Amino acid sequence: MAFLLSDSVSVLKGVGPAREKALAKEKIHTLSDLIFLFPKDYRVLRVLPISEENCGVFGVFFLSVDSAPGLYSSAGRKIVRFSASDEDGGKVIILYPHQPYLIRQIQRGDKAYFAGTLTQKNGRLYLFSPKRYKDAPEDGKVIPVYPSVGGLSSEATGKLIAQCLPYLLDQIKDPIPPALIPARMPPRNKALFLLHAPVTIEDAHRAAERFSFEEWFAYFVRAHLFNKKTKTARVPGFDKADLSPFLKALPFSLTPAQKRVIEEIKNDLVAPKQMIPPMDRLLQGDVGSGKTIVCAAAIYLTFQNHYSSLLMAPTEILAQQHYRTLSRLFEPLGLPVYLLTGSTTKKERTEIFSHTQSDAPYLLIGTHALTEDSAKCAGVALAITDEQHRFGVRQRNLLANKGRATHSLVMSATPIPRSLAMFLFSGSHISVIDTLPPGRKEIETFYVGEDKIDRVYAFIRERVQCGEQAYLVCPLIEDENKNSPLNSAKDEFLSIDQKLPEIPKALLHGRMKNDEKKRVMDAFVAGEIKILVSTTVIEVGVDVPRATVMCVRSAERFGLSQLHQLRGRVGRGGDKSYCILLSSHPGKAARERLKKLCDCHDGFELAKYDLKTRGPGEFFGTRQSGFDLDLNLGATSMELMKEAQTLAETFVNTAPLEALAPYENKMRLN
Repeated sequence: MAFLLSDSVSVLKGVGPAREKALAKEKIHTLSDLIFLFPKDYRVLRVLPISEENCGVFGVFFLSVDSAPGLYSSAGRKIVRFSASDEDGGKVIILYPHQPYLIRQIQRGDKAYFAGTLTQKNGRLYLFSPKRYKDAPEDGKVIPVYPSVGGLSSEATGKLIAQCLPYLLDQIKDPIPPALIPARMPPRNKALFLLHAPVTIEDAHRAAERFSFEEWFAYFVRAHLFNKKTKTARVPGFDKADLSPFLKALPFSLTPAQKRVIEEIKNDLVAPKQMIPPMDRLLQGDVGSGKTIVCAAAIYLTFQNHYSSLLMAPTEILAQQHYRTLSRLFEPLGLPVYLLTGSTTKKERTEIFSHTQSDAPYLLIGTHALTEDSAKCAGVALAITDEQHRFGVRQRNLLANKGRATHSLVMSATPIPRSLAMFLFSGSHISVIDTLPPGRKEIETFYVGEDKIDRVYAFIRERVQCGEQAYLVCPLIEDENKNSPLNSAKDEFLSIDQKLPEIPKALLHGRMKNDEKKRVMDAFVAGEIKILVSTTVIEVGVDVPRATVMCVRSAERFGLSQLHQLRGRVGRGGDKSYCILLSSHPGKAARERLKKLCDCHDGFELAKYDLKTRGPGEFFGTRQSGFDLDLNLGATSMELMKEAQTLAETFVNTAPLEALAPYENKMRLN
């Protein structure tokens, strides 16, 4: 049977109307969309003994069922539970949530191979929903693990991809000229095959490196094109530079670091009766260092010179917070502030654009909705991108040319080591806010086992009774496949609601509707909700002064920079604050990372450690066709990035204009 990349996923066996609709919600419409859904991880099938040393490790365990399976209920779930042991006497408890039918299929005395991740709790070893094999699986076999989409299990997703992948490989075009692809890397179509069907884990590494190279190559092509354009461009400098009305409106004094960076921005912008290069500046600052006020100073300077500004944030929650903060500051000063997000109604958009197409200066704050063609803006001189890394490497200059914006300010609260920042932003000036405002207290950080969760709940109750609030963050929204060893926000919410029923709490995650997320977040900011159980949707920018406890479940699954961001959500008021990292016996490297976070509160120092141990992908995620490629496979390194930069520069300097056009078009927004 022949397939085309443009075919609907409905041509595949097992994809009926309901599944087609579910996949469409995940932006998987065609076979091309499907095969570019990359695995998020890989499992290597190796037979291991039951032992504490193998906790946190995925393995295959040959076990004898020691007890007759029983059926139990917990938090509304029916769970099949039984004990088993290996030939050396290692004992384990096996749990199968939501699979009550297994009680008829598994009997005492059965022997089988069970594949899963061994975990420990309260001194006992567990396997959650392990896959069973009657015969020994192929030793060393590599199994791709796919993200959950359309309600499909990882195994079901793999089967859909396997149906069509062999027929599509010849249709895959390579965007990079063959002469510029390093000899060690496979062609794009072979890399795609190896990504989905690796024989060895080294195959997966090679494929991941190839796609990582492709993303960095595209990044540096666009960066070189942008730099060539800005080096020759000239715009009129600002005439006015009086920030005194702005500074008088602030309820606090600026730190020396904030004053220094504001002067650097003024020097970029202010040059009466002169033509100057457009500003292209990266503003870095640790969590809570006061980047927003520096950004506000640049906005006021732009307003004072009768121009408008755009500010783009990665999430609606952060955009709304910026709107609340900056509208209170600017509207008394005469600068109108508007908010544009995905949930802004058509009527509200019409009203906003009636103002943003006039000659009067304004500040328009929004999410990626700002980049849509329908977002009509005029008179824009300054485009600001907040939390730049959250938009992906392709969007460094996402707001360039929008409303004829001429100056660019990029902010990042994820500290990037200076050597990496200078490399990535070679055409930019870099400003660093390297001190925190006075009065910010160090956040006590602890690393404890998941078996201490009841003590953590008791601590949260104690802090809430003192009038404080708490975050509880999980890596998953829900365990759709019912077999993940990771904590999910939905399960955690049910659990803490049983343990602390008297405390107002709420659930927050990215699949909720925007108005629902806003309602929950507003209630938490107002103090009506005391415990917020969420995913990393609250990672950046959320400012709730009474929140003093940040608890992170399955903390080993997060990078240090992300954990540092989460820790920064507390300690924003005057109260002593705490960050609790819960993890069930991760590997040695993960334990060392978590202990590093407990001992260090300097974001730039943590960033250097992450750069050394995990590579630059920790700071800038690469994306392929809208899906995450897990860089923990070692696919990205400084050496790979430098290689991509050199070859991208060669491409820009030698390629014909028609070959550069696709990259040029992706830079532009209108």
